[in-house]
Amino acid sequence: MATPSGTKLSDLLIAIGLFALVGTLLVPACDRAMGRAREEARRIRCRGNLNQLAKGMATYLNECGDNRFYPWPAGYAGCGTAESPDFGGAEWLAALYWTRIIPDPGVNLCPSSPDTNEGGILMGSNGCPGGNPLAPGAVSYAAMGDRSVGIYLASKQGKGAAYATSKLPIKDDFSPNEPMASDDTQPPINHGRRGNGSMSVLFFDSHVECWTNAKVDLERGVGQGELCMLMN
Repeated sequence: MATPSGTKLSDLLIAIGLFALVGTLLVPACDRAMGRAREEARRIRCRGNLNQLAKGMATYLNECGDNRFYPWPAGYAGCGTAESPDFGGAEWLAALYWTRIIPDPGVNLCPSSPDTNEGGILMGSNGCPGGNPLAPGAVSYAAMGDRSVGIYLASKQGKGAAYATSKLPIKDDFSPNEPMASDDTQPPINHGRRGNGSMSVLFFDSHVECWTNAKVDLERGVGQGELCMLMN
């Protein structure tokens, strides 16, 4: 049987089948390409968040530090959480919001990770001027906490663990290649999958590097190896 133009119906069916096969092959490839593009956009936004946190921390130290590294506003007692009175890395970053140095709470969230640090507890300001707490799940980055900063400063000044306090004077700047914050590394992995994923790491000179599983354990890297000073 042929159409008025002379084309056989079987030829049309073959052509339709070929188009359907090509579409079936192309759709997954397009989905993968779109997925990669979306993830790259999230990585760019994540790097931007960490850059903003670095700038905020520089302002924080200049305004609140008084030549010391206070992971809470100088002169205000009781800032922190009952669960982590020594100020973990999540509180350190939350303090930038509590003090309104970074007014956008979204800067504390990695766009690829639902991980919440601190078990998702309310990041209350507990005495900071004006209150201004953060909701549960508001911080998904890891950073230096009170104890880790103290250990770092004590080691740089040749002091023992008994002197490990963040209130030691800062005689020298932190090393520019010292990590100051990163994506958290509790599951799920922030960017991608274990075999081909990555995480963003912020350094004290404000640059951000993308580390793969060849560089760091993407599920347990915080607190280990080169990230040993970072805390959830």
